[in-house]
Amino acid sequence: MTESRVAAIILLTLFTVACGGFTTVAPTAPSSIPASSVSSVSPALTPAPAHSIGPDVPAGLISNQQVISGSVGPLIPNAAPCYLERYSCERYRFTMDRNGAVEVTLTWEGSERAMLIQLYRAGAGLVHEDLAPRGGPPTIAFRRTDITAMDYELRVVNMEPATTHAFNLTLTIWE
Repeated sequence: MTESRVAAIILLTLFTVACGGFTTVAPTAPSSIPASSVSSVSPALTPAPAHSIGPDVPAGLISNQQVISGSVGPLIPNAAPCYLERYSCERYRFTMDRNGAVEVTLTWEGSERAMLIQLYRAGAGLVHEDLAPRGGPPTIAFRRTDITAMDYELRVVNMEPATTHAFNLTLTIWE
């Protein structure tokens, strides 16, 4: 073994031993925050949601949030399918005037695999596609921070062709 490997192993062992004993220590009182360290947030800037579903949104961007309630039913005769030539969807267009970020949360009642969400660049292809994880709640949430200025389309796809699913879609855009 080289000396650097031995030194690294010793440091990691010391770190593990030193930090390992603090797993049962509980706070005895609330932390005090000096008044000078409290800062206010400008009302024009909306902080990122408390839940983290992707990379942090770059600082200085202004958010705009839209909540959509809707439903997507079975594929009806004479209607063009939206996904794989057999599933129906609802489409929602939006425009990014400047480069920024997008966060999407889709919730519905029913099976966790009943819905799919897709983010498309208008005329340029798929940017993001997501399903809810197996065994989890019927929710899909993602954030993309690499969104360039152009037209986009969200597609809420019903993956159960014989059932109508009501849903709530929250779209937050940072520009």
